[in-house]
Amino acid sequence: MAGKRSIVVSDETLAPATFRLITAASAGFPLLYRYQPFDHERLSQLIGEHILYFSNPADFNDPWDCRPWFDLDQLADPDGLNRHIQWYETITRRHRPDISEDEICRRSQFFRSNPTLLRDKAIELTAELESAIHERYRVYCLGSSPDSELMWAHYAARHTGICLEFATRNALFCGALQVSYRQTYPLFDLTADEEEHNLAVLLTKSTSWSYEGEYRLIAQEKETANVPDTLVTNNHRLAMPEGALSAVIVGCLAPEATLETLRALVRQSRRQIAVKRAMRARNQYKLTIVEQ
Repeated sequence: MAGKRSIVVSDETLAPATFRLITAASAGFPLLYRYQPFDHERLSQLIGEHILYFSNPADFNDPWDCRPWFDLDQLADPDGLNRHIQWYETITRRHRPDISEDEICRRSQFFRSNPTLLRDKAIELTAELESAIHERYRVYCLGSSPDSELMWAHYAARHTGICLEFATRNALFCGALQVSYRQTYPLFDLTADEEEHNLAVLLTKSTSWSYEGEYRLIAQEKETANVPDTLVTNNHRLAMPEGALSAVIVGCLAPEATLETLRALVRQSRRQIAVKRAMRARNQYKLTIVEQ
């Protein structure tokens, strides 16, 4: 039922520049899971209209999650300092056509002579980038197994909620990206433009969270999206492919009314969605998933 175990990247030598994107398809997961409380309105949208609701990273319960911090030590190295000044010149020419070339050169020389001020500017940009991430990105978090006692307790209203089961044999969920887990915080390089590096801040968490075996769908909100070939949400919402939702699992402590409401929603949708229930084993700390 749970499929393969998630690969946890814990190599502390792994810098953001060498961050590897691993998809659910390449990792061999046929199914992914979403734990959540029972919300009739949102579940009706999901089953009846096939609409997913993506979260704003600002609402995540991990205070480090999706919050970048720049690698300021690079500014102490002459090559690193020069690379950051060239980066400043490039983005200024691109985004500030009102600033003359002479002024850009003057400011560059000023930063070169006063690297401490460039360091202070990078610290200011940390807060600005965090705000930009929260404004632009939306994330749909998924787990790699349906029988995690901790996931049911933390995300599915203490086993009274539900767990959604999604097939990955479609264009959307096959591209869900694996979260990497580390003991040290990944520092962000201002000058890097590789996709892997830019996504590292959205896909790295502490090893304390490794039990989640998490995968993520990452989208950009319609009003602020700046990449043409990305997932785009409209007010947090994204349509999913037909047949992607393969089952809904009800928690072991959920009332019978939850199960009946779920069955009614599935009947009304006329879709092939299995209804399952998590059951406590009598002699083990273990859950089994049983079709109803």
